[in-house]
Amino acid sequence: MSVIRFSLSLALAGLLGACMAPGAGPATPGAEGDLAPAVPVDQRSHGYFEQVTGINGDAVSALSGDAGRSYIYFDFFAANKAAVAAAPAKVCAGYGRGLKASRMTLPADREPGIKVLVVDCAS
Repeated sequence: MSVIRFSLSLALAGLLGACMAPGAGPATPGAEGDLAPAVPVDQRSHGYFEQVTGINGDAVSALSGDAGRSYIYFDFFAANKAAVAAAPAKVCAGYGRGLKASRMTLPADREPGIKVLVVDCAS
């Protein structure tokens, strides 16, 4: 059974890589400085997550950070792709700031299926 799960994981990883736009991919595996913090426990409601990020709340597992840098932890396969693309600007607008930069990476604990949007808002 574990061989099947491993094979499925490899297949899903390949599909994920093929679906991502150039430059929007995860950080290089093993480059610890490029990873986001581990997925935090966040008991807030899915409705709150959707209100803040615009991403369907059932796909978001946690939010952390502040007005300078925010982290959106989400299920890449369950999330609406257009909402993911719009989320960085929406998060910064919620702080009354513009978007400086954003990137997608992995959490440090490499939680299966979870991606992280790292959002930097302008001062």
